[in-house]
Amino acid sequence: MREQKRSALPPHLNMFPVTFTFFAAGALFFLAALLFGLGNMPHLVTTSALHSPEGILWAHMLLLGWATMIAMGASYQVTQVLLRTSTYSRNLAWLHLIAYVTGVILLLVGFWNWNRIGIVSGGGLIVLGVAVYTFNLGATYARGKLWTPVTVGAILSLLDLGVTVVLGTTLGIAAWTGWSPTRYELLFYTHMWFGLAGWLGGLIASYSLKLLPMFYVSRKTGTKLNYAIVILFQAGVWLGGAGWWSDYRMFSSAGLLLVVAALGMLVWFVRDVRQQSSGKQPIGAVKVADVLLTITFLVALVWVILHGWHGGAARSYTVVSTLILYVVLGWFSASILAYLSKIIPFLWWAHRFRTKEQKKGAVLLAEMVRHDRLTLELWVFLLGLGLFIIGNMGIHSAVATVGLLIMVIGVVIYLAELSRVFRH
Repeated sequence: MREQKRSALPPHLNMFPVTFTFFAAGALFFLAALLFGLGNMPHLVTTSALHSPEGILWAHMLLLGWATMIAMGASYQVTQVLLRTSTYSRNLAWLHLIAYVTGVILLLVGFWNWNRIGIVSGGGLIVLGVAVYTFNLGATYARGKLWTPVTVGAILSLLDLGVTVVLGTTLGIAAWTGWSPTRYELLFYTHMWFGLAGWLGGLIASYSLKLLPMFYVSRKTGTKLNYAIVILFQAGVWLGGAGWWSDYRMFSSAGLLLVVAALGMLVWFVRDVRQQSSGKQPIGAVKVADVLLTITFLVALVWVILHGWHGGAARSYTVVSTLILYVVLGWFSASILAYLSKIIPFLWWAHRFRTKEQKKGAVLLAEMVRHDRLTLELWVFLLGLGLFIIGNMGIHSAVATVGLLIMVIGVVIYLAELSRVFRH
């Protein structure tokens, strides 16, 4: 598993094909998910959408096919930057990619037909892919031996991913073996909590500690206080998970409070990062990811207050579904798109211009994409999301459809604009 040592390529170029295959697959799943949402709009804004076959299929397209797919591909590159070393095994990364993508496709087809064989086989391959991914990154972290708040946060998020997969597998077993509706519901929400707050939320929060100072070209970098952010965040995830699992609301409320406190500290840290930016490079769409951190903190804070004031309202379908839509399509999706506007040009530039001779006449990295256009297009996407959420809250399928259509148009234009980097 040490093939990287025999490679003459730098680590980021050695993993380039794997990373970009993940990115391409994730983008295709995202577009497919948005189009699927348009085609099933009346069903996705009903009070039963969260548990409906269409809702379950759509959620897995967005979370497994899109957000997790991109996160996995990016993590291979970010981990190498964090640890200043190469990924443990590129061959294992390819195995992970093949197993995971095949598993997601089979799982989605199984949900589409509600076919047990497809769901079981797809789920099994996803478990295999995640296991290989976890081992590969775990071995990379063990070899790197460079502990920072970002690496600690990423490792804990990886643990949350494992818990999410185990809970998802248990959820499938529960569905086919006839668990009680109450127990199944608690398992369902625990699965969502670890997947949304722990895995993806924790990973984005942790990576933001590294990526935002880098993209802002800021003098403000990580401090020991950032350990408190990731530890507090993950403590909240696990305490909240215990609360959802046991239906002990004091735990779930306390866990949510810890997560909100960690987000507040993260927002304050990013404020200092922004204020100490050199301003030498165009920030572009990354500003959107910055703004979304503050919005996410405020949304979570409101939910905490609602929990304390009226717990039943905080757990109502309208509130929970609105939160999930914002987190998945807003915070996760828009942040991923924003970070890709920096990651893809950097990786492509390094791939395209390798020698000193090639670099002499190379286009400047900052000029590879139009950051002003990408920022505007991302705001258009979020405008559509706002309409979609309004339609969901009022169960107005027409408003939701218009919002989702704007989102589709915004994403297509955004990805087309970003793909212009490959002209160079």
